[in-house]
Amino acid sequence: MQYLKYISAVIVLMFFSFTGGAQAKLEKRMKEALEQRYKDDKYYADFQRGIYNRENWKNSWVGVSLTDIYKKWGAPTKAFPDGSGGQVVVYEKVSNYSGGSYTPGYTITGYNVFGQAVNSETVQTKDTRWASQYVETTTLYVDKNGIVTKVDNNINSSRSGNYF
Repeated sequence: MQYLKYISAVIVLMFFSFTGGAQAKLEKRMKEALEQRYKDDKYYADFQRGIYNRENWKNSWVGVSLTDIYKKWGAPTKAFPDGSGGQVVVYEKVSNYSGGSYTPGYTITGYNVFGQAVNSETVQTKDTRWASQYVETTTLYVDKNGIVTKVDNNINSSRSGNYF
């Protein structure tokens, strides 16, 4: 009878130890899931905040005179008439980035004491070069009185080379 109580106690302890471990694993998975959700929500919020800030920045220049724009931003990249007495003024900012390296391939040949080639090994070329270009274009629409009526901002990017 005493032996039966001992076995029952061991079984109960094993049950609680297994369920406690399962509880800990569940809590760990829950914590990891919450952390991932926080990261995803933060990324989305930052993205939306960026759109909002960019729109506010664009709208802050509407109603400003073109001479004030020239004082703040300098000379534009392009300017041309819009056909109704106003003009379109374009600012472009180009950023180029590159990196990586190039190692040419080569062949290693082993010779014996008689000068005869006994083995040969070819090492392949390694090319990790890459380049990217970002072009930010800000277009100002100016009325015939020299006042900015609309601002557009666009970013284009291109990549070439070995991206992983």
